[in-house]
Amino acid sequence: MSKQKILFMLIGPKGSGKTHIGTLIDQHTDITFLRVESIWLSLKPNENGWEKVEATIDAMFKKCNKVMIESLGAGEAFGNFHASLADKYSVKMIRVHANLETCFIRVKTRNNVEHIAVSDEKVVEFNKIAAAVTYNWSLEINNDVPASDRDIINAIQSINHV
Repeated sequence: MSKQKILFMLIGPKGSGKTHIGTLIDQHTDITFLRVESIWLSLKPNENGWEKVEATIDAMFKKCNKVMIESLGAGEAFGNFHASLADKYSVKMIRVHANLETCFIRVKTRNNVEHIAVSDEKVVEFNKIAAAVTYNWSLEINNDVPASDRDIINAIQSINHV
């Protein structure tokens, strides 16, 4: 695999705007957005979600040089997943954050067909964990008051190189 291929990881709480940003970037740049939640939603019993997501990313990199995914970015399994991908690709970590109450309201009011359904208590728990993760961020997007599409595109474009 090639370090010339770039994987952009949108990391943040549920409801912070990761899916919106990924979709926007897919439509307006040369970066292809992979909706990871849809892969998790399609898992069969005993199937390893992290392995399936990584295999899907690997397959996408055969067709394009820049891929973007979204994740909460927490937990040991994510750490192993990230390390494996960083061995193969240039990884750009992008923190997407917003007030956790704002995130919770967004989760409660969005169409959840394309998102993993979780209880209100789990949203609060997962979001506290996701808000606390730290990485060597290539970019941080404060999406408390939704950033403009142009500002988001410009910010991503500013790190859109190896």
